[in-house]
Amino acid sequence: MHAELLGQRVAELIEGAAFPHLDPSSVMTVIALVLAGAGLVTVRDYVLDGADRIPLLVAEPFPRVEASIGVVPALGGFDDTLAGRLARYAQHPAVDGLIVVNAVAGPVPLPRAVGGVPLRAAVAGAHAGSDA
Repeated sequence: MHAELLGQRVAELIEGAAFPHLDPSSVMTVIALVLAGAGLVTVRDYVLDGADRIPLLVAEPFPRVEASIGVVPALGGFDDTLAGRLARYAQHPAVDGLIVVNAVAGPVPLPRAVGGVPLRAAVAGAHAGSDA
């Protein structure tokens, strides 16, 4: 699946999940469980280069692996520190797309891409339990 399609699917699954707690560890645990339950492969704290670890890397199961998406919590909002981390993540060949997960409904001012890698936002529990 192409990176943008996989990113869209992952974002929809995240937004449809129910989150009992909105702290980064709990959010990432729920996301990993929801994505694995949807048949996707997830790796927590995937080691990139040096000391960098992406909190969650998601891909389709073998042999369909065409893209992998990094999922990064940003429950406190988007700032320069997060922007720098995303830029480093985008440089790694294992990262074909990035999703920033926040807890605030409404538009999040993000660029459409970082270093040529598609970037999208997902709101934790945005549609959980709704008919939308």
